[in-house]
Amino acid sequence: MTTFFIMRHGLTEWNRDKRIQGQSDIELCDEGREMAARWAESLADNEFDRILTSGLKRAEQTAAIINERLNLPVEVDPRLAEQDWGEWTGLDKASFRELKRPVRKQENRGFEFRPPGGESRDEVLMRACDAFLDFSETHPDERVLVVTHNGVLKCLAYALSGLEFLPREQSPIKPYCLHRIECLENELALGEINMEF
Repeated sequence: MTTFFIMRHGLTEWNRDKRIQGQSDIELCDEGREMAARWAESLADNEFDRILTSGLKRAEQTAAIINERLNLPVEVDPRLAEQDWGEWTGLDKASFRELKRPVRKQENRGFEFRPPGGESRDEVLMRACDAFLDFSETHPDERVLVVTHNGVLKCLAYALSGLEFLPREQSPIKPYCLHRIECLENELALGEINMEF
């Protein structure tokens, strides 16, 4: 069984400004680098075999800072990148609110939510699951620390919790926690979510 311990990258300026990053390649801000350094100390006692990260800078930088303490092999999989938000990329909270009607229409589609010119949540889920299943084939019985994005985490948590990703459902995950997903016999299962670290 391959066990994945999945976390979100550290803070960026766009996170602070509440702007939709999508696949824009934004770097960590100073606070984000400090967060990653604190996480490195908290995670130092865990027995991970390697780190797997999204290829976007904010995730790779988070993984690199943590790995200064853990000193593990690092692999990058672009399938763990954030959802492509298409035309909505870069919008701040106020601008996004102005799109209330089209946003609500998309949100009521659950996993079929798709920003104009972007990808659906279902597509994010499928590529992330493929990444984990492929990785578990080549790294059986390993404990893997994964650095990815909030959209990827939500897609995985909703799907593996049996939820439909609809507005009436409360998000199963809290920000900046560790979430355990296990892969056994080519099946992913939710182990534990919202672990403090």
